[in-house]
Amino acid sequence: MWHSHDTVAVVELIFYIPTIFLAIYACYKHGFKRSSGWLYTLILCLIRIIGSVCQFVSNNNLSTGLLQTIFILDSVGLSPLLLATLGVLSRFVDFVNSKTTPVFTVRHFRIVQLVLTLGIVLSIVGGTSITPSANSSYTSPTSSKVGVVLYIVGFVAILFILLVSVPRRAVVPARERHVPIVISLALPLIAVRLLYSILSVFVHDHLFSITTGSVAVNIGMSVIE
Repeated sequence: MWHSHDTVAVVELIFYIPTIFLAIYACYKHGFKRSSGWLYTLILCLIRIIGSVCQFVSNNNLSTGLLQTIFILDSVGLSPLLLATLGVLSRFVDFVNSKTTPVFTVRHFRIVQLVLTLGIVLSIVGGTSITPSANSSYTSPTSSKVGVVLYIVGFVAILFILLVSVPRRAVVPARERHVPIVISLALPLIAVRLLYSILSVFVHDHLFSITTGSVAVNIGMSVIE
């Protein structure tokens, strides 16, 4: 039986399959180093493609293992957005540091990266602990909740670094001055996606269920972002 979630999955495949080749090109051009941020755009594409395939498979049988996979993919799907933003921001701060007295160093970025990485690990651990009920509902484990809290901490840290660094934008080469603008446009979207994860994990409402929730909510707060 065809579901509305399947239509969303098809649209995602149409978008992300070509996009993954653009992500590979960006990684090739700018480097596959994690610190550059571009690698995470490639990971994001992979996560969305695998997640869409899982959606089709779940129509036949939503087993415990498949539910855990879907939950893990949705939970860690936020991390590439945050890590890619952090990587691009670190590039901008590197230019700022080369011209002025550094406020943020490599150590600061590594701490934020560590916080986000711990969030990923806990999200995965939480996903492997989920057991669906008869109606395919689930209860988010504590580790998943802590993982989302760490995502929140990482988001706040990225926002703080951006706000402190923007006033020094004038010392950055002209071709790099658009970076804070792009990040400023991206952060509200990431905030909405983060809110969706918070509601999915902490609020026991079917609207925000990853597997059986509202398609409109999923599109508006997750897919578009």
